[in-house]
Amino acid sequence: MFLRKLTVIAVPLLMVLALNLLAGAVSELGFFSWVIGGVLLGAALALVLPLSGAVRRRERFGGLLWIPAVTIALVVFCQYMQVATGNMFLSFLATRNSMVIMIESAFVGFLVTTCVRTIE
Repeated sequence: MFLRKLTVIAVPLLMVLALNLLAGAVSELGFFSWVIGGVLLGAALALVLPLSGAVRRRERFGGLLWIPAVTIALVVFCQYMQVATGNMFLSFLATRNSMVIMIESAFVGFLVTTCVRTIE
């Protein structure tokens, strides 16, 4: 039971990390970096529920998806605050790659929607 709850929480966070690492790797391809990024994002969003184990319409652990959603939203907020204020404390989260912020924001939207949809 605990392992299933941990999987529901950890899989979306690990997928965002993997996509952000891939976004950095393909960002030098110009226009095609956005194409590859969009394809990877679509594939990841299609796989996030089956990999995390929350696949049914009414899922007991679907409500746990708010944890990775809030975590990723806090990362995006810290990135914004670092850009807006120049605070060096948050510099480890800073990114100049807008594809990374797009990926993180897409995951937040998807996870919140899924959390509301699958909650018992």
